[in-house]
Amino acid sequence: MDNERKRHSHEYQDLFNNIPGGAFLCGQDGHCIMTEVNRGFLELTGFGREELEEQFGCSFAAMLHPADQKDVMERMLSLAEDKDKAFVNCRIRCKDGSYKWAADSVRLVRKAAGGNQLFCIMLDVTESGNAGEELRLSLERHKIIMDQTTDIIFEWDICADTLIFSSNWAKKFGYEARYQGIGNGEKFPHIHPEDVETLKKQMKEVRQGTSYTTEEIRIENADGNYIWCRIRATAQYGDSGKPLKAVGVITDIDKEKHMIDALRRRAERDALTGLYNREETEKQIRRHLKEEPEEICALFMIDTDNFKQINDCYGHLFGDAVLSELAAGMKRLTRQSDVVGRIGGDEFTVFLKNIPSRELGEEKARNLLSMFSNLFKDEKQTVEVTCSVGVAFYPEDGRDFQSLYHSADLALYEAKSGGKNQYRLFHSQKGTEKEQKSYSSLGAAIDSDQRTSGAPGDLVNYVFQILYDTSDLEWSIQLVLEIVGKRFDVSRAYIFENTDDGKYANNTYEWCNDGIEPQKEELQRVSYEGLEGYEELFRDGSVFYCRDIRSLKPVQVALFERQGIRSTLQCAIREEEVFRGFVGFDECTGVRMWTKEEVGMLSLISQLLTTFLQKKRSIDRERQMTIRLNTILDVQDAYIYVIEDGSYRLLYLNHKTRVLDPSARKGMICYQAFFCRDTPCECCPLTGGNGEIYNPQYQVWTKARSASMKWGDRDAWLLTCFDISEFKRMQ
Repeated sequence: MDNERKRHSHEYQDLFNNIPGGAFLCGQDGHCIMTEVNRGFLELTGFGREELEEQFGCSFAAMLHPADQKDVMERMLSLAEDKDKAFVNCRIRCKDGSYKWAADSVRLVRKAAGGNQLFCIMLDVTESGNAGEELRLSLERHKIIMDQTTDIIFEWDICADTLIFSSNWAKKFGYEARYQGIGNGEKFPHIHPEDVETLKKQMKEVRQGTSYTTEEIRIENADGNYIWCRIRATAQYGDSGKPLKAVGVITDIDKEKHMIDALRRRAERDALTGLYNREETEKQIRRHLKEEPEEICALFMIDTDNFKQINDCYGHLFGDAVLSELAAGMKRLTRQSDVVGRIGGDEFTVFLKNIPSRELGEEKARNLLSMFSNLFKDEKQTVEVTCSVGVAFYPEDGRDFQSLYHSADLALYEAKSGGKNQYRLFHSQKGTEKEQKSYSSLGAAIDSDQRTSGAPGDLVNYVFQILYDTSDLEWSIQLVLEIVGKRFDVSRAYIFENTDDGKYANNTYEWCNDGIEPQKEELQRVSYEGLEGYEELFRDGSVFYCRDIRSLKPVQVALFERQGIRSTLQCAIREEEVFRGFVGFDECTGVRMWTKEEVGMLSLISQLLTTFLQKKRSIDRERQMTIRLNTILDVQDAYIYVIEDGSYRLLYLNHKTRVLDPSARKGMICYQAFFCRDTPCECCPLTGGNGEIYNPQYQVWTKARSASMKWGDRDAWLLTCFDISEFKRMQ
């Protein structure tokens, strides 16, 4: 009998040691003390039997990763006769200090002498375990990114005619919003009245099947202020090809809008007085005459009498203050819709729209004379300021801008010739003798006006319009460089953008004048190291102007000489005060003196380019982030899909899942698509099952894990299914 028991014991030990993977017996207690371990378990962990005793007291619980310990122990200790087996994934400590992922099949064994033991078989699944952990982390990163974005996600159900928004709406605007029946004429209470038609037009385009639309509108917040937003909507279609829903993003562009408006105002306004500059004044008058040809209007040409004496006596700074006060006084005498402009050093024009009679125009001329002569009477230092005014009426004295201006100019000549400090109305019978005379300096240069000039307003507005209206920003930036390069007759116009770490610069755009060699291909990954503080060349953090590059440090001179540059003007690109690159204009034909006006104009155009370029780069980064996140999910060695909570409708499938079942599509019910069932699977973790599922359609065993998540504004579940077919076959 003893020999027989020894033989059976030896056979049992051989069988135990040759079980694939690691196997051990342990008590069903708080520490799961291992009473037997096989050779596979020792090979899996790298420990010897004595080392298990010395380091862990043979406690399986002590070998588990701290993050897994609680869950694994609860499941192992909860096994009972009515549920005598469990399957767990866990990380177990190895001799070299690392942790290995293991798939652990645990079964309850009742001892003959009473009490329970646990029989465990472990398989090394480190590769897929690490992949699962990386997937979890990547999804957490995705969630963090979504939580941190300030964009608002929306969904418009065209059939139900409802519009719902993500929680960011309340964060942004300070109130909840949900619209019903918007397609049937809702008044859009939170949309700026001037933008309602724009929004209706966008919705109409979506209903008619336009796949992608974008518009900019103003939305009111809880404080009653309007915020400029860009609405991008993408249509989703049914089997019939008709649009069923539209999903999209609402982005806050208020800061960008105001910055662009400020740039536009700089292009339109005289820098000293804030009135319209010469070009914008003419443009506004021409536009009104074309759009409202039936109205009676009046054009005033106003010249400040003897203004040179004020400058000579009190200085130019005092003279500038006088001009600013006069400009403010003229604005007080006119309506907001009228046009008030500075057209010369001390000359102004006022255009009154839609007046009832010539008499009112004559009264306004008297008011202007009175305002000029009385504006400074109460000052401690009395200053005498008067003006002469010439008045012409539309359409009687001219049916277009040029003829109307000429008539008012002749009337101004009459006022100045008659002794100044008076007004004159244009009379056609007098005009013929002085046909060639002209008093106004419309067309003369204004120092402050030139700071945004150089056919200034027109050029800046033209550049802005090109960049604002384009659907291809790459092409438009290249076009702007060419236009500006030719306008200022530079040798080369270009943009350099820094790498993310700021160590290198890449020449991303370049235009070259005739006979100038391109440098773009040679100027990729140009290192700032060794250029002796290149960023410090940008004075005041914005402009680097160098008339003669030979005045720079030797290493910088060498850089420019290699490109044939003699003079340069570069404007910094900054993002949140960080130096990100520069827009540059080079002269290669000789040393060049850049005028103050040229520096001001090129700086302004560079700001426009920077604004639009940074927006494009931001969109590119977001697109690349989305691609990377999708790639991460697609390369995971697991079947991953997302289903809507409650409906089990598929919202997302990764590459491995699509390869397993090419017929599965978003919108299908998961258990119908994968299992051809009418009800959810009993083993699914969402129905309380253990997640261990066999699919006869694919002949695949998987272990499914679930995690709740948000998919847009919908509650959803992420299902991660690991292939355990090989393990099941071994069992």
